[in-house]
Amino acid sequence: MCQDNYNTNENKGEHLKWEDRKVIEHLYNQQNKSPKEIAQELGRHRTTISREVKKGKIELLNWDYTIRIEYDSLKAQKVYDQNATAKGAKIKIGKDHRLAEFIEEKIKDKYSPEVIADMIKNSEDFEIELHWKTIYNYIDKGILFVSREELTYGNYKKSKKTKKKEKESTKRRKEGRRISDRPKAADERLEVGHWEMDLVEGRKGKGEPFLLVLTERYSRKEIIEIIPNKTQEAVIRGLDRIERRIGVKKFRELFKTITTDNGKEFYNYTGIETSFTGSKIPRTKQYYADAYSSWQRGSNENLNKMIRRFLPKGSSFKNLSRNQIKRIEKWINNYPRKMFGFKSSNNIFEIGLNVA
Repeated sequence: MCQDNYNTNENKGEHLKWEDRKVIEHLYNQQNKSPKEIAQELGRHRTTISREVKKGKIELLNWDYTIRIEYDSLKAQKVYDQNATAKGAKIKIGKDHRLAEFIEEKIKDKYSPEVIADMIKNSEDFEIELHWKTIYNYIDKGILFVSREELTYGNYKKSKKTKKKEKESTKRRKEGRRISDRPKAADERLEVGHWEMDLVEGRKGKGEPFLLVLTERYSRKEIIEIIPNKTQEAVIRGLDRIERRIGVKKFRELFKTITTDNGKEFYNYTGIETSFTGSKIPRTKQYYADAYSSWQRGSNENLNKMIRRFLPKGSSFKNLSRNQIKRIEKWINNYPRKMFGFKSSNNIFEIGLNVA
């Protein structure tokens, strides 16, 4: 059959019919046409076909036990019928393919629905406004051609952990350095200069590096430093490098406190607090969060999730260059934050310095 016979010249706003789905099945499975090419054949928008193909995708086993992906018109029709019977209020995004593509593009660029909703609101290119919850709903219902897994923040469930009794040696080590001893300015994020510190693990195994990450509590500004292993010595040398870059005096001003968890890599508070110059003036003051209380370092935990968007769990950090790490750091620090009225951490950090 000549491919020109498939062009139905229908209005682009009309829903796909059963006949259309059979044509898509033939073009996609038999002729290996792309969604864009199929859209041209049927006189449809390419996003319409892309969503349709996603709706009807199935996995089939080849004779050599490899997997091939095909489009099943029957499955797609069932999904369409189910959606039609469960249809609620009219979709606000309607037939605005340009807006849908804008949202999908921004999500793939790692922007959150909150930030995207603000961009739409302040843009002259779109006539409607969308609440960020509406964008989440569109993702969940399959209206947008993206999934929750592509979001910077998806669904995260906090696991419940039972508290264990703290050892006496640990109590002595943390005397005067518990989070309850931390200054009020650090607790309430009243000024720049109070940080949370953690390690981000790459691939498990001997010789695999870690990321030393520091998150400033007032602005959520992030510093990322690669270290060779998960040892006290590596953590201290990582801090030494940061101090050298910033300068001894400036480091003392910007790092008034550092809060960590109770990992062995952070046990050596003397090394963490002592400048690489050997000066008797402490470069910072370290405090320990309570055991099994990761929420006390919530800024650190949230920013680590953003790092995982670029470096998923299980990926090796061995071949990461300093430039690659700094690009990730720069992206995070320039990312618009809903909590700051869509200003970035760099903006808020500078404001905090000027206030001080």
